[in-house]
Order: sequence, then structure tokens, then C-alpha cells
Amino acid sequence: MLNGLFRIALAGLIAIVIIGYITGGDFRQVGEAVAKAATQASTRKSERIAAKNAAPDETSTNGPTVINVITKVSTAAPLPSVLTMTGATRASRRVEARTETPGMVAVTVGKGRRVSEGDVLCRLKVGDRGARREAAVARFKQAQLEESTQARLSQRGATAANTAASARMSADIMRAEIKQLDVEIRSLEVRAPFDGVIEGDTAQIGAIMQVGSTCATIVDPDPMRIIGFAPEFRIGDVNIGTVGSAVLATGERVQGTVVFIAQSADPATRTFQIDLSVPNPSYTLRDEVTAAITIPLGSRPAHTLPQSALTLNDEGEIGLMVVESGKARFQAVTILRDSGEGVSVTGIGQRAEVIVIGQEYVSNGTAVKTTSSAEALESNAS
Repeated sequence: MLNGLFRIALAGLIAIVIIGYITGGDFRQVGEAVAKAATQASTRKSERIAAKNAAPDETSTNGPTVINVITKVSTAAPLPSVLTMTGATRASRRVEARTETPGMVAVTVGKGRRVSEGDVLCRLKVGDRGARREAAVARFKQAQLEESTQARLSQRGATAANTAASARMSADIMRAEIKQLDVEIRSLEVRAPFDGVIEGDTAQIGAIMQVGSTCATIVDPDPMRIIGFAPEFRIGDVNIGTVGSAVLATGERVQGTVVFIAQSADPATRTFQIDLSVPNPSYTLRDEVTAAITIPLGSRPAHTLPQSALTLNDEGEIGLMVVESGKARFQAVTILRDSGEGVSVTGIGQRAEVIVIGQEYVSNGTAVKTTSSAEALESNAS
């Protein structure tokens, strides 16, 4: 008897560990239901075995013993299936706007400011670039004059053809130098690549910037992404375009659409990233806020019964005792959800008469006398 109880307890513990590993903790209520059922069922089963050992043989001269039990006729009803995850909000874009040329900061924007695409985030001082451009323009004009003169002399045969070509090349070089300076001067202004909000500290006026120095960090919170991670055994149930919801740690409730499902699992957790896109035109939703995410996955037929009706067989399987033709029969079940209304399970067909009180005192084939739970309540009330 002790070995049997040990096997039952061990099987229940293994079931809890497996469920916890597969779900990654996202369906803790299922593991808790299994643990509670295993503990209660083991206790009740030990009591039943002790009572059975102390009772006379069922196949005595008076015939087999009939056990009184209370039952509930249960009909499967659609149970909405949902995927719940813990995640966080994340801005759809985050960019560090950097300088393309060195210089001293002359104009900058403050952190927290809302900017539009093309707005100046910081501007560097022109410095000697203006004077260098004027000098380049003067040299270019001189080169053009020399080119024109050499071209006329070449036509008259007064100078070599390669001299005229050299003058023309000098003019082209001066023209390219001016264009290069124009690009450098335009690069003195770092502009916003998209609409967003300035996040964190920006470059300070008077600071010396090098090529690649950060001018400002801009984030785009519209739309806001809500990132969650789904266990691998549920990822096939999620589809792009499904509408989900989330409750943020700030108390806000939002709805969004699934826009991304990862193709590869995280090697450490074996979970897949899922992104919900939530419109946020007013920028009220903030970045990196914890969120409880819920994604509906359709429904499936299930029976909702008291958790105390769950029991274990001698092999450690969790199930229910059902009544068929006046006799008890064990039926293994799969737990889908545990809530205040009871535990929702599948595995007993569309309709079944389930023993809700007395299941630990019967085994497969035990003759039973049933009383409906409704009748039992009426009897107790009277």
C-alpha cells in the first residue's frame, strides 16, 4: 500500500514539473490545480485504502457492496482558450541621432520634447567652413577663367592641347571641392528621422562633437509595441492579425493586433517572441512598462467541475470517476483551466455523470448508488 501511495505522489510531482517546464510559468493555475488535486487525492485515497482493508469482503454472501455517492451530470460547453503572457511595452523605433562631421554644438533641443520628422535636433557651429567655401569659390572662378583662356589659345594653336585639358580638370576639382563643403555644411544640422519624443540627455551647447557623437536619442511611441513570449507548445495557435489585449502596470487597458511572431525560439527559455501593435497617437503609453498580455485562441468543449472531484488512479494519472451502468469507472482528463468556478477539463466526452463526492471510496467496477448534487443540496436544506 505504501509503495502504491509513493508512486502516486511521485507521478503527481512529475506531472507538476513537466507542466511548469512546458508552460514556462505562464499557466501557473494549471500546475497549482494539479498539485492541489494530487495532494487531496493522495490523502483521500489512503483513507479509502485503509477503509477498504478494514471492511469485509465485497463478494460476501450478501452480494457486492454498493457505495453511496453524489454525482453531477455534466455537459461539455465551449471554453474560450486564451494565451496569457507577461511582457512589456516597447517603442516601435528608437534611434540615436549622431553627427556626421566634427564641431561645437550651437543649438540643441531639451529631453522630453516632442518633435516632428525633419526638425533640427542639434546644430554645430559653421566655424571656418564658410571662409573655406568662399576661398574655394574664388579658386573655382580663377580656374574657370584659366580654362576659358587655354581653350581659346588651343583653338588658335598657340598652346598645347594637354594644357587646355589640365585647366579644365583644375576647374572640375574646384567645383567638386565646393560641393564637398556644401555637404559638410548641411551636415552641421542633425534632424529628426521621424516623429517622436527626445529621450534622455542631449548634447549640450558648447560641447565638442566628433564624427559619430550622439546628438540626441529619439523614440517613436506610435504605435507602441507590447512584447511577450509564448511557450513553444502554444505558438502554433497564434496568428498574425489576431486582436489581443493587455493590462499595463500603470492600470491602463489596451487592445492591439499581433504583427510579429518569431520564427526562432529563445535558446534559453524555449519561448517565441510575439509583438502586439497598439495605436498611441497621444503618446500616453510609455516605453518599458510591464504588461499582462491576453490573446484569444478560440474555444474548445470542456467540463467545469469542482476541483475536489479530481482523483488519482493507481498509476498516478489525474482524472474523474464517472458512473456508467451503475458502476464507477476512472477516466483520465486533461486540465485546461482552474478558476473560481472550478476546474475545466476534457477527456470524458460530451456528457457524463461524474462522481463529485465519494470518488475516493470507489474503484473501477465498484457498484454505486447515485444521488444528484442538486438532490443532496435540497436534502441538506430541508
